[in-house]
Amino acid sequence: MIHIVKTLISIIFLSCSSLIITVTFYILVQFSNQNVDEIIYTLANGLKGAAPEVFQSAIKQSIVPFIAVFLLLILPLKNFSKRKYIIELHFNKKMVGFNVNPIAWTSQYRISYGIISFLITVLLSYQIIGIDDYIKRLSDYTTIYEDYYIDGRKIAIEFPEQKQNLILLYLESMENTMMDRGSGGGWDYNVIPELTALAENHLNFSHTDQIGGAFPISRTQWTIAGLVSTTAGIPLHIPIGDNNYTNYENFLAGAYTLGDILQNEGYQLGFIAGSEAEYGGRKNYFTKHGNYEIFDLNRSIQEGRMKIEDKVWWGFDDSDLFAWAKEILIDYASQDEPFSFTILTVNTHFPDGYLEDETKAPFPTQYENVYAHTSKQVHEFVEWFKSQSFFDQTTLVILGDHLSMQSDDFYKVKLADNYERTTYNVFINTKEEPVKTNNRKFTNLDLYPTILASLGVKIEGDRLGLGTNLFSEKQTLVEELGYSYLNRELDKNSLFYNNSILQDDYIKMLEQGK
Repeated sequence: MIHIVKTLISIIFLSCSSLIITVTFYILVQFSNQNVDEIIYTLANGLKGAAPEVFQSAIKQSIVPFIAVFLLLILPLKNFSKRKYIIELHFNKKMVGFNVNPIAWTSQYRISYGIISFLITVLLSYQIIGIDDYIKRLSDYTTIYEDYYIDGRKIAIEFPEQKQNLILLYLESMENTMMDRGSGGGWDYNVIPELTALAENHLNFSHTDQIGGAFPISRTQWTIAGLVSTTAGIPLHIPIGDNNYTNYENFLAGAYTLGDILQNEGYQLGFIAGSEAEYGGRKNYFTKHGNYEIFDLNRSIQEGRMKIEDKVWWGFDDSDLFAWAKEILIDYASQDEPFSFTILTVNTHFPDGYLEDETKAPFPTQYENVYAHTSKQVHEFVEWFKSQSFFDQTTLVILGDHLSMQSDDFYKVKLADNYERTTYNVFINTKEEPVKTNNRKFTNLDLYPTILASLGVKIEGDRLGLGTNLFSEKQTLVEELGYSYLNRELDKNSLFYNNSILQDDYIKMLEQGK
């Protein structure tokens, strides 16, 4: 009986070790471009609303590695003491033996073996994933915010007399990479020709002489962080602690965002996503900062647009998203006040994206075909937009929220070693002409003041948050300080961020005139 109990305890520890090893290597492969901050943030703020396919894919890819690792770890528990050789191979009446269990005590001291294996696994995973580096960064402080952060409440922000409407279209994981090399992409052929044409025929801010975009920067490379960085000019840095900094009342309470500014100027604000808006704190962010009207999966069910059994992927696909967005835009445009409507697509989310029924498949991979279909959908939406009566009074900004999270292997096959992946951007019908569009080094942070400037808004000093207005000739922080330096500083902890942006003490000080 004691022998059985010892074996079960050991198996439990070895199972946990196998799970940790499998998850660690899955993260290394599937999230090779992602910082541990994103993983911690997502786990800390819940996974409600995530597409079942994301979990199903992870499980399918992990079953075989888990079994293999578990069998390898459990092999030493087998008592081979009664056999001369652990493995015996017989060839033509001849036997060849192998001793592959040099640690004989593992069978006798199986609980100790299980515990030691578990501790070693935890330690290695801790270092491989980067948790040790994350904790180190929490004790390493920066003054980047004290030195460069510009609060919009402290400077003059002047809107034109005739306020321009804003449509902000975020394309999930949309980067320039799948354009052909002649256009600025990294592919031999062009997967997204319609998006390429939009960038060529309208305003595109680029890091090169060709079509280009924003460099990835620390703590901006997942959806909610992408939304925050492009509308508040700050990374999303949530420390681990007792307080829930992402509930409605506390979500970046001290930040002054695009939504806050537009709300103060009398804009009607709305946000639509083809999933549950609660996922990742999106609903809390947009309701806290601008009191946006939220259109998501739950609302579509409540209003009878679909039934729960009609749910696909993360909620409803992008065809339904664009159809509903058009209806809402027509309604908003019929009102007296100016409007800002934010649209977030979902089809191009990893792994492999969601292939709608009518999607054609001319390319070798599903992910390429999903990208291609999204390109066509955006083109159709832009053509519809240009035909609307509110076109002249409306600016359309199209942005990739972050780089794709598809595994590195997907891109390594195609990309040259020196290719720099950047997110997509296009500005249509702006009220400002830029000084320079090409060979600008910038990040998501710079899009916050740039979006406002595209509406004809004058910003004192052409800076907001940590961002620089790209319509101006003022240097961005990347251009001024260098990419590597800025990225390192944003990786660090910040007393100003913790005390003035995460919490509301800063707002109270401003209200008191301090």
